[in-house]
Amino acid sequence: MYKYSLVRGKIYYHELKQLLPSVANLLAFLLSILYLAISASILTALISLSVIADIDTSIEQRIIYQVGYSVLLYFLIRIQKSAILGLNYKHYLASLPAPKRLKHTNTVILTVVAGNLPLLAPLFLLMFTPSLSTFINQLHFPIFAISILMVALISLKNKTFPWLSFVFTPLVLVFVFGVEDGSVSPMSINSIWLFIMVVETYYEPLSFITDKSLRIKLYWQIRWIAIIRKPASILTRIFLSGLFIGMAAYVQNKMGQVANDYLQVLFIWVLSILIGSYQFDNEKFYLQYQYYLNGLLNRAGLRYCLDISPVICITLISCIVLYLWLHFTLNLIVLLPLEVLVTIICVSKFHRNFFIIPSLLSGFLLYTQ
Repeated sequence: MYKYSLVRGKIYYHELKQLLPSVANLLAFLLSILYLAISASILTALISLSVIADIDTSIEQRIIYQVGYSVLLYFLIRIQKSAILGLNYKHYLASLPAPKRLKHTNTVILTVVAGNLPLLAPLFLLMFTPSLSTFINQLHFPIFAISILMVALISLKNKTFPWLSFVFTPLVLVFVFGVEDGSVSPMSINSIWLFIMVVETYYEPLSFITDKSLRIKLYWQIRWIAIIRKPASILTRIFLSGLFIGMAAYVQNKMGQVANDYLQVLFIWVLSILIGSYQFDNEKFYLQYQYYLNGLLNRAGLRYCLDISPVICITLISCIVLYLWLHFTLNLIVLLPLEVLVTIICVSKFHRNFFIIPSLLSGFLLYTQ
């Protein structure tokens, strides 16, 4: 029993060490920020729980905070999925004479370690419920705590992103119940959401979208397969981008005002460096298979257009969120895709010194404000 747990722990530690090189070039610039990423995510999670637990929170705001909290936790665990389950050593682990109960216990322990306080905080807060009547009156929060456990399960069990639970269901709930505040109770909202999440965890009703096989003869198909097989880098950037946006939204909500132009430029600068540095993965992939890929590409520029497609999607979604939710000025919103493109070019041309030109550009904009 002890030896099996020790092996799982060492595999988890080793996989996390292997995960760091995928963002090593980003660490060269955002070292201090990324070292604080887990602490920041924990802080964001804890301050978000105060909004989620409040029974007077509006339906629309409740759904936004709960989905945001769940998505951040999903990515936090999903990034570490291979390390938690020991997927690279699954055949060796299957050969060990350990009972299933011990294997599941180790998986639960490693999941708790990976999820940290964002996973445990809702359950921990339930311990401070003063009375049974309060527990019943605030039943929406225990249901939310159970849904957080389902998020951890769906992160490890499902192969695809839970679109039904994290996208379609929240949109339907907002449009149906968010128009007239108070038309439905928070307990009903969380119960519906939990039910949908349980259904998607065990049945994956939208899995048919990804089950269709395509003839692999185009570059974008090969690049997409590579991203799916090793999603740690892109998921890390999505997680950190969502983390930064969530923290900014919470601060603005509590201060009751929109960030000034100086803070908006600084925020966009960090976000552009974070998103644009994904080009390191594209360059690494191309260099590894360049002789084969050259036969699929007629023009060199086509590769860059296809490679930056995921980055463009993340950038456009961030722009929409910043403009509609955080009310950033449109002039500075346009700066984000511009700086992302500049960062991508600098990664291809200057490698580890990629952040110098985007930083100078942001510094010039701060000076002119």
